[in-house]
Parts: sequence; structure tokens; C-alpha cells
Amino acid sequence: MKNFPKKILLIDREAGITRLVKQALDRAGKYFVHEERDPQLALQAAHAFEPDLILLDAGPNNLEGNALERQIHADIQLRDTPMVRLSSLKSENQVMSGGILSGYSFFAAPIRMEEVLRGVDELLFGKD
Repeated sequence: MKNFPKKILLIDREAGITRLVKQALDRAGKYFVHEERDPQLALQAAHAFEPDLILLDAGPNNLEGNALERQIHADIQLRDTPMVRLSSLKSENQVMSGGILSGYSFFAAPIRMEEVLRGVDELLFGKD
């Protein structure tokens, strides 16, 4: 039996991105999404919210997001929480809808919501 709803912490400075992703996850009816747009408050939000999954804007040029990602991985309470990057990868070699890059799962821009939903579903509930 699947436990609903799964908690997802969405960390991204861009309100448009968080709103779009949150709406898609909310419509799925399986998730409770908490948005955090301030990376300085994200670690505190993760401790309070205790998410099942963290979606983080941490593209290769996002130093703030990358630093936050390292802090989360080093945190004893959060290090086992799955984390997926919402990335703005652009080069032809790197762009794909999602996958693993440098050991991290990611969804590359432009983000396709159906692929995000499928990927989140597989991460949190496994493949059917």
C-alpha cells in the first residue's frame, strides 16, 4: 500500500518555476509540496518539513544551489533524502529530459512536467 501524500521540498529562487512544478505535483494528488525560494532558509525548511524528496535548482553555474546541495548531503538528518536537480543545462551533450549527471538525478530545462511527474513518482513509489 502506498502512503499518501509524500512530502516534497521545492527549492528554487524563481517563483514561476516553483509555481509551475508545485501546480503539477498538486494536481497529481499524491504529494504535499512546500516551496522555499530563499536558499538561506532552505536547510532550516528541510529540517522542519522532513521531506521525502528535495527538488533543488542547482545547475552547474548555480553556486548558491550547489553549496546548499553539499550542506544537505553533509547533514545527518537529510543526507539520505533523495534529491533531484531542476537544472538549466544547455549544451547539446548534456540536454535530455532527465537522468543522472555527476551522480545526481536531474531534470533539465526546458522542464517537461509529465517527465517530472513520472520521475518523481518512480523515485517515491518505484516502477509499476
